[in-house]
Amino acid sequence: MLDLKSVGMSKGMLYETIITTTNPDKTPNAAPIGVICKSLKEVVVYLHEGSHTVRNIKNNGEFIVNILKDPLLFVESTMEDLDIDNFMEYEDNYSIRDADAFFKAKVVDLKEVEREDQFGISRTSIVRADVGEIIINKECPEPLNRAIYGVLESLVYLSRKEIVSGKTEELYNMRMKEISRIVNKVGASEHKQAIKKVMNAWNEE
Repeated sequence: MLDLKSVGMSKGMLYETIITTTNPDKTPNAAPIGVICKSLKEVVVYLHEGSHTVRNIKNNGEFIVNILKDPLLFVESTMEDLDIDNFMEYEDNYSIRDADAFFKAKVVDLKEVEREDQFGISRTSIVRADVGEIIINKECPEPLNRAIYGVLESLVYLSRKEIVSGKTEELYNMRMKEISRIVNKVGASEHKQAIKKVMNAWNEE
């Protein structure tokens, strides 16, 4: 049986996916959600209380993780309900029709906690789930991870450091700190080493 390595996931990494669930009226729901690869057979997701996704997962005990890169689908599933034509029935669930790959995740533990971040205090459901059957639709699926894009963006700012000053320099400093925070949160060791090197160069007088 395939494991998460077959779809390009590595232990400890957080990937940007679209999770699909089934509403109480049997219609599909989709939402962009980060998925942590806990092991090659287990994932963890953090869900904000009150969303349709967390309600459906609590009701059904399972969900589908879709791996894809289509930017419009990420935007549309964030801002509105996806058109039914974007879905494909899979057993008692739905997947994204054009997903590079997808897999069913079966909930094995769900606990609710209060978390505090830069946006304040929120109630979050931490869901741990076992990975079921993996369906690969396109050759060499590659899940999205924000770390590499953060490193590349930081290099753009670094290349401009000597030509900015004043308010622009202050803005760049803020952006570099945020990029470093994100890379260290979601990246692998090589991403963290890369951003550390960039930040060292950025902070040199």
